[in-house]
Amino acid sequence: MKIGFPIWYGYGDKLTRMISEAASVGFSYVEISLDYPWPFRGRYALEEVIDKALDVGLSIAFHAPWRDIRLASPIEEVREASVKAFKRFLDEISKHPCDYVVVHLSSDQAIDRIPEIRNEYVNSAVKSIKEIKSLGDLLGLRIVFENVREDVATFKQIISKADSEVCLDISHAICLAARNSKKNRLDEEVKAWIGELKDRIRVIHFSGLKFIGNWVKDHILVRKDDRYLKLVKSELENLRVENFLLEVFEDPDRGEVYPSQLREVVEFLKR
Repeated sequence: MKIGFPIWYGYGDKLTRMISEAASVGFSYVEISLDYPWPFRGRYALEEVIDKALDVGLSIAFHAPWRDIRLASPIEEVREASVKAFKRFLDEISKHPCDYVVVHLSSDQAIDRIPEIRNEYVNSAVKSIKEIKSLGDLLGLRIVFENVREDVATFKQIISKADSEVCLDISHAICLAARNSKKNRLDEEVKAWIGELKDRIRVIHFSGLKFIGNWVKDHILVRKDDRYLKLVKSELENLRVENFLLEVFEDPDRGEVYPSQLREVVEFLKR
């Protein structure tokens, strides 16, 4: 199993340091987030970032764009425009061999509050997945789809209908459960997500969490003794996970997280 560190355009002048440090700490790959202006242009050239990662022995993966993209919108014109834009992104990155491309299925519609639009949301998501997978196959890209706002039943329905592989974001699952007043049974919720999707999970996203009432902030620095990290690690032997991303960006005490702060977590996952 490869262990990854996230890279995004916002690191600016620190990009080279982040990549070099990730390699020295023991990470196996970097997941590059394609925040605009990547992959088309930018002061920091995407090609140079990729070359740097490869030079230090890291493989790459991509986090597909999600801002302004609404692949599960029940409004067909919005969905079609999102797929059209998405195809441009895939075509642009297809020249770079990568472990996977992870994709959010999203809509700004209140699917959790208006049950009558749930099926439209599901159908739109499935339609988009099939179109994206088809292009990915032609381009030689492995596409995995990530849970964001969906409950486990809805996400499983979408993935099963589209016959797709999954990036299970543990933190998203916990955040959703906490917001739905299930804070006293988060361990069970994590196990439910893993149990329902275990045959399709190929990538895991994981981060530390900060609980504030029923609100949860993710992408926080995680420690090796994190209870959910231990829980997920105990389940790995029953899964076919190929990539495990420590999707952390923020240290509440120091600001940005550097790869060296995750050394012990990397070592823990490798045991």
